[in-house]
Amino acid sequence: MEPTPIQRNIIQEEGNTVVLAMPGSGKTFVLSEKIRRILESDVLKDYQGVIAISYTRKASGHLKRKTLQNGTWEKNSFFGTIDSFCLTQIILPFGHYVIGYPKEEVVPITESDLDKDRMVDFEWINKIHPDYEKINEPVWENLYELFKEGKVLVSSLELVALRIIKNCPACRAHLKARFKYVFIDEFQDADTYTNGIFLELIGLGLIGNAVGDVNQSIFGFAHKVSDYLVALETMKGFTSYKLAENFRCSIPIVNYSNRLLDPNCQLLECEGEMGVKHIAVNGDEKIVARYLDNEIINDCEKWKVTDLSQVAILVRSTKMQGIIDGYLNIPHRVVISTPLDDDLNPRSHLFAQLLQYYFDEGMPFMSVVDYYMDFGLLTSYARKRLLGIRDEIRSVNEDNIIDALPRLFKNIADILLPKYQEGSSMKHLNVVLNSKDLIDSYRPFSTSEVVIMTLHKSKGLEFDIVYHLNMNEFEIPFKKYNKDWVAYYPNEEQDLDLHYVGVTRARKLCVLISNSIRHNSIGEAKKGEPSVFLSRNGVETLRINYSFDSE
Repeated sequence: MEPTPIQRNIIQEEGNTVVLAMPGSGKTFVLSEKIRRILESDVLKDYQGVIAISYTRKASGHLKRKTLQNGTWEKNSFFGTIDSFCLTQIILPFGHYVIGYPKEEVVPITESDLDKDRMVDFEWINKIHPDYEKINEPVWENLYELFKEGKVLVSSLELVALRIIKNCPACRAHLKARFKYVFIDEFQDADTYTNGIFLELIGLGLIGNAVGDVNQSIFGFAHKVSDYLVALETMKGFTSYKLAENFRCSIPIVNYSNRLLDPNCQLLECEGEMGVKHIAVNGDEKIVARYLDNEIINDCEKWKVTDLSQVAILVRSTKMQGIIDGYLNIPHRVVISTPLDDDLNPRSHLFAQLLQYYFDEGMPFMSVVDYYMDFGLLTSYARKRLLGIRDEIRSVNEDNIIDALPRLFKNIADILLPKYQEGSSMKHLNVVLNSKDLIDSYRPFSTSEVVIMTLHKSKGLEFDIVYHLNMNEFEIPFKKYNKDWVAYYPNEEQDLDLHYVGVTRARKLCVLISNSIRHNSIGEAKKGEPSVFLSRNGVETLRINYSFDSE
């Protein structure tokens, strides 16, 4: 891909940078090219590197592969999530300087791992999420006590890391000496602690690069907001850029998504078939599934899509996922998170990658090993042992995976991650292996299966055809009644961002679906009304509108 003029300016920019990047504007390309330029220049010594933080481990792995695909040496760089950065680069090596020595090696845990009477001491983390300056000493004492026991809450990682950076000269000196640049993607989903860590790193002299889209801020319920991204636009010492050209979506989808946000936006000229449709289904979710069974193949033929894994059904909730899964007849895959995906223990991450390797015959074993260790730096015995285990994994019959894989995976973890305790990783692996739905999430996508996932899960992905469900009042946007029985939208802006994310996942065709009967959270059948978003800013003129009756 040849950079556009504005992409080239961002890649060559030497100072602190904030990039506002709309969907499909090539931000990953720009990030990978800029990081590669830095790594291949003489600005970094061999022992130095960059910090490249992505929102998910999958996105981080993708960015790392794109950056290093031509043999670029990563030097002493970090590619990963903000939680992983806080744990491995700050808390584990420097926590004892500020808090004191733990009884045993520190492992991340969740609130559910605590005794019920202790969970009360940490409820504030997710409920209140206070600014750093407002946290009092009793709160710090609880966090310190947990650390000294060898534990740190996943929900407190960024907060604890921020405390250590602010109070540990050794940590600050290390970060300043080792890293020269910090990149954070999806900055619209930063919380107050992520922003605090970013600013601390800038204060140490690192050159900061923040990338995000204020219109894709969809995690407000987790205290992640776009305010910090917006603030960087006008912050002294930062140069702001906008990547506004959507290379992913067809022009009709670009026009539709832009008009959703801006009633005065300039529409692009386009010819040919309209790429956005609204289907008003006369019936409930069962009839929605019947419509999908009837039309998906027809739409694929019309839009020349031969790979069904490039067709996504996006829903508001995991409950709706289950409903559609139960009614849909066309071959499909339900994409869900597993305990291994949600656990921060590196062993859990390794087990997840090994499961992908087991099911994907085209996946190289070295792509797993190299993520954790330079194969050439291992002893000859360790190398021989790894290759032997690799062959054993490939020979395991699927009927035997529950008994065989845990032992083999543990042996690999002991070689690649000897410093990390097992924690709950083996328990999570056994949960996954004993669940068909969970284990299926590690199989490669089949070209004969449609994908079903939540709108939140779809962020960062793209498909040729998207069926965007739940376009009903009370669902998107969520509506509720106050004590006087007056209806209102408590999260309208967040829900608009979520809808915008759903629309812009589609490259060729986006089908918006409402239904005349919907079921609420407790299963009661209610009258379905089309979402107000379907008539926002006159977007109804930018799509084709149909109705579907199963009769």
